[in-house]
Amino acid sequence: MERKRVAIIGAGVSGLAAVKACLEEGLEPTCFEQSEEIGGLWHYTDDGRQKQGASMYKSLISNVSREMSCFSDFPFDKHTPPYPSHTQFHQYLQQYCNRFDLRKYITFNTQVVKVQRAEGSVEGEWVVHTADAGTDGTESRQHMFHAIMVCSGTYHQPHMPSFAGLENYQGTVTHSQSYRTPDRFRGKTVVVIGAGNSAGDIAAEVGLTASKVYLSMRDGVWIFPRLTRSARPLDLSISRALLNVPEFVTRNYLKMLSRSHINQVNYGLDRTKDPFTHGFMVNDEIAFRLASGKVLAKPDIAEFTRTGVKFVDGSNVDADEVIFATGYDVSFPFLDSDIHPSSLQDQELYKLVFPVHMKKHTLAVIGEIRNRGGASPVVELQARWAAQVFQGITQLPDHHTMLEHVRRDRQYRDSRFGPNKLPVVDLRYTDDIARDIGVKPSFWRLVFRDPSLAFLTYFGPAFPVHYRLEGRHSWSGAAEYAKTALFNTYSATRAGRVQTRSSSQLKVNSLITVLLVCLMVAVLAVIVMIKI
Repeated sequence: MERKRVAIIGAGVSGLAAVKACLEEGLEPTCFEQSEEIGGLWHYTDDGRQKQGASMYKSLISNVSREMSCFSDFPFDKHTPPYPSHTQFHQYLQQYCNRFDLRKYITFNTQVVKVQRAEGSVEGEWVVHTADAGTDGTESRQHMFHAIMVCSGTYHQPHMPSFAGLENYQGTVTHSQSYRTPDRFRGKTVVVIGAGNSAGDIAAEVGLTASKVYLSMRDGVWIFPRLTRSARPLDLSISRALLNVPEFVTRNYLKMLSRSHINQVNYGLDRTKDPFTHGFMVNDEIAFRLASGKVLAKPDIAEFTRTGVKFVDGSNVDADEVIFATGYDVSFPFLDSDIHPSSLQDQELYKLVFPVHMKKHTLAVIGEIRNRGGASPVVELQARWAAQVFQGITQLPDHHTMLEHVRRDRQYRDSRFGPNKLPVVDLRYTDDIARDIGVKPSFWRLVFRDPSLAFLTYFGPAFPVHYRLEGRHSWSGAAEYAKTALFNTYSATRAGRVQTRSSSQLKVNSLITVLLVCLMVAVLAVIVMIKI
């Protein structure tokens, strides 16, 4: 029987996860990558690979700790620090690619020009038109595939908001997409527009060399450090136990954490919207730039002048350069709007992966999300799910059920994040996908097999490896790795000291878990007795 052929568009984090997921399920993947190397966003080049999407600035350090940003069955090398640089993360992706022999399935320097439904197809086949990267695409080649995974990401088209008078401004205007180093800003006055991670990183770095940096934000920002007390990575606080904590408690905790890092009012960052709903900035340096006067927070821009900008508070500044760190517009130029609209408000993706209107679900969109954590674990689960659906291992609900889910989901997201915003996902989302493919860790199944592991899985950090503990394609080393992941976070920073896992701590975890189970059983017994 012929193996189903799957086209994968892009060889970044999503594309590599998709290739591996296809191989696990017996599918035949072909990945098209327009650059000469894997990694997508994480493939740094000095020229920025023009017209090939976003890429990193030279100094970038990950905002997500290594153990929370790795794939579920491939940990980082023990010499990697808790927060890897873009170079170290790209090396990790290369190691992942080599470990699972993925490179031979990737066609480099090839752009996808068009994806069309195969004419007369009843099984949902596709025709993919490709051309050499950098050409106009007129001389394209055609390939037939049974299914498609769109893994090209959401960082292709820079978003440039319109401002009155911008066309008359005589200084230099750029987007953060082209930012690499702060060297050329030495001695200049710079305005950075935005309130996301890139805006904070660029403003803090440019503030070291520029004469003055003004950071313009529409409504202030909540800023969080990468590290909490004892220099523990902040994202290691994410656990399944916290999913049962009332939302108002989590919201107030985030506010308190941010205010302990920097007082918004004192530095002109006060924000009316809460961080749980409207996002935040992760940055360790911007607070000191603000405190030292190298960066000054300003409100939104009212208009541009010939020599600078006028802010809505009435103040004016002359500026040599303006950097728009204003994100990206979602764009899939190779897909017709009737297949997958570029407008987020027009898209109907079941659980943000499958277009609902398809008669045959042979197309999946991987990675069109913003995760409150690492992207790798999310896109990996999406790809594993899509591969199982393509192979017929997992079935999707009927059209009506999926459409209702999409409408409820959109209503919820619009009310929380605003319309036409890239969907924000968290642990609830990944656990939901994991449940669909039978790999969500079960506390009750684990507790009788390994109480310590059950405790760590529920009360400890929600590591990606938890999705390899059971179910299809579980990893034999997952349980041991899950028990040591927290300790090994610091394996590169212990100055060569002997690293051993604390068996006493595991025994304590097991004891606590057993006591909790006994308590729950006792409570249930009392309830039953009362009813009798």
